[in-house]
Amino acid sequence: MKTRHLILSISFFLIISNITSGQNFNSDRPGAGDGVATVEPRYFQVEAGLDFSKSNSGKISEFSTNSLPIVLLRYGLTDKAELRLSESFVINDLPNMTGDKKTSGLTNLVLGGKFRICERPEWGTKASILAEVFIPTGSKDVAGDELGLSIRLLHSWDFAEAWNLSSNIGTYWFEEQDLSFLYNFAFGYAINNKLGAYVGPYGDYFEMNDFSISFEGGFSYMLKPDLQVDISAGTGITDDHFFIGLGFSWLIGKI
Repeated sequence: MKTRHLILSISFFLIISNITSGQNFNSDRPGAGDGVATVEPRYFQVEAGLDFSKSNSGKISEFSTNSLPIVLLRYGLTDKAELRLSESFVINDLPNMTGDKKTSGLTNLVLGGKFRICERPEWGTKASILAEVFIPTGSKDVAGDELGLSIRLLHSWDFAEAWNLSSNIGTYWFEEQDLSFLYNFAFGYAINNKLGAYVGPYGDYFEMNDFSISFEGGFSYMLKPDLQVDISAGTGITDDHFFIGLGFSWLIGKI
């Protein structure tokens, strides 16, 4: 479950690129996934937020994780490629257990790259590849000490004027663990040129043995052409957990 939380907390959904006003701005927040678009060449973008989650509420195994904050740094290399670095500080709590109930520390560092591979304007579709490496640099109290790899196919389809369907399908692997798969599907809707919303399922197939389904939704709002705020929430379908997240995305400019 720790591995699944680490993978899903990275995130993997694009809310809809056409909710911005005038500027070519995109964000991988909010949601459990990442979007198809890459940051423009030589531009630097910061995406950060807070995430509060709880599992097995009211049981002896009740477990909460607060990520304070989650930070994703993105830098555009070319028209079709970007570099990425993500990190978070987490506080875990087992309130109904004896002994050490709380642990905290930095998670493992995640380095990656996103590469746009296909765009068909006549069909309203785009696709990218996102590859990431999980480097065991985090605190032993909250992170594993195994090297990990992840690769995902990101797809977006603008099937109507204000509607978008996004999907992420991928796989991940950690040392001393079998191969696992993950997925995300999300319907996005542009309420106006500043406000967007999405809903959809996400989950994984951990070590090809434990299949999970969760459901989430959220909103994003453009305060400025280069600044977006967001809020999201989700709950487990096949297990007992829920989360609430909020954050922002800021396109700082050329470097």
